[in-house]
Amino acid sequence: MNEDYGLPHNTDISDPMNAERMSSHDDDCDPILPNHHPDTAEPSSSVEVVSGMTAKSSVDFLTWENVLNVTPLGPRRGRLVLTETHLIFTHTASDNALEEDYDDEIMPYLQSPGRQANNASGFMLSLELISEVLPRCYKLRDCGFEIFSFTGPRVENRVWSDFSIYLAFDDPGDVIMLRDEVVRSLKERFNGIKLKFWPLNSLRDYMTSLVKTDPLTKLTKNWRKRRISNFDYLMKLNLIAGRSKNDLSNYIVFPWVLKNYSSKILDLDDRNNYRDLSKPMGALDEERLQKFIGRYKALKKEKDDLNIPFMYGSHYSSKCGVVFHYLIRKRPFAGLHRKLQGGKFDIASLLFDSVRREWEKASKDSFARVNELIPEFYSDPSFLRNENSWQFGEMADGKIVSDVLLPPWAEGSAEKFVNIMRKALESDICSESLHNWIDLIFGYRQQGKEAKRANNVFHHHTYYTPQDLDNRKECEKQSILLQVDDFGSCPQQLFFRPHSRRKISVEDECEDDDHDPHEEHVGRLSSEEGV
Repeated sequence: MNEDYGLPHNTDISDPMNAERMSSHDDDCDPILPNHHPDTAEPSSSVEVVSGMTAKSSVDFLTWENVLNVTPLGPRRGRLVLTETHLIFTHTASDNALEEDYDDEIMPYLQSPGRQANNASGFMLSLELISEVLPRCYKLRDCGFEIFSFTGPRVENRVWSDFSIYLAFDDPGDVIMLRDEVVRSLKERFNGIKLKFWPLNSLRDYMTSLVKTDPLTKLTKNWRKRRISNFDYLMKLNLIAGRSKNDLSNYIVFPWVLKNYSSKILDLDDRNNYRDLSKPMGALDEERLQKFIGRYKALKKEKDDLNIPFMYGSHYSSKCGVVFHYLIRKRPFAGLHRKLQGGKFDIASLLFDSVRREWEKASKDSFARVNELIPEFYSDPSFLRNENSWQFGEMADGKIVSDVLLPPWAEGSAEKFVNIMRKALESDICSESLHNWIDLIFGYRQQGKEAKRANNVFHHHTYYTPQDLDNRKECEKQSILLQVDDFGSCPQQLFFRPHSRRKISVEDECEDDDHDPHEEHVGRLSSEEGV
């Protein structure tokens, strides 16, 4: 698979020197980023071996072997090359076997414009297109990073990039040191790359103690003052907390905001149409909640290390139960779903067929589903239509499953549905309580005593961090990783006190919130200037 960013077609990316030869095409780069032509590095013929990997230094480029490119289709192993102007990744021939069982739904995705799977086996990215780099925990190891780039016209006040490349290192040694070395090299070649949300314990050469406010506090204050939309703020919090559209086990999570999916007319000024954002999905219905509490108490009585008490056996965000489920009408997710089901779609009654039924299952009817939403519900109508005319089967009543059945107030239009959902997300009613949902997902009610008080306790594997695997046997590690990969995990906790409320009135906007007592966050983020 070749992804071509700012370069002519038919470029042999297996030759890193091609990046230098193509420097004359830099004028075609995204105009929102400044032109930057760093001085050529001093010649060096040294070869440095780090944790079993080789980083080769030459006049023009550095090379790292055994690198993973994490994509929705899974990780692909290859070679990473960094030149003075480009980052290049080439897949190794040994990974071609990954494509042998791709079905008819996946191959068109690989061969779509911009990917050109048959022409090459990787990507080439101009450093001038990179806007930000964030650290990533891949398979419960601090071994990855995600590179973000704006690929189109800059959207005013947008604080996240719409395109990214996820890379990770697969090695038993010190992958944190190796990862930081690569990112440091990127920064040295293009100083415009932002690292402000990088952990404080690494890349210290690029930190400064002169900034009065850290970037997360600054981001939150801009959101509170309504300079950033609710959608953009949630997107950015997801990205900072390690969520990614490239890693389906850590996909971006958004809330159910509305609860009325049955009326012909929807009044967005009526609070009765909105979900209670101070409660997790499993606690919205009292009768079902008591069953979850009963399971927690039963497990607690057992006092068994293997049966750590929890309320919800499923997670609000998971690869199979949420991402594949919602995106089954889009490539490559239809093909990935079929692979999971032995080459065919699941039983029609189990597929995502109706927004109303999905809400009812997640909010009250199902003991196995407490799922939240994904950003596509607020941004992309196409996932609701069966544009590829796939045969999903029939319901028990004979109804053929095709497009998603929308609420009456959407009048059969996926565009209108998404538009109204987005308006609800940005409404004053949602804004008044969205901080409560942030407390549950990213904040002080995510785990610990406050999570118990909020009835927000999931299986203990979903809270695991890299440190939790340090003293585990290899077979136990693999078992945990498989469970986390399939059933989901919680985002990194960002806030440790109640999150402050978004300002609503004109009077609120005039308030001075420079010393808000409610804002406290993870405290290990960088303080690099800028948003």
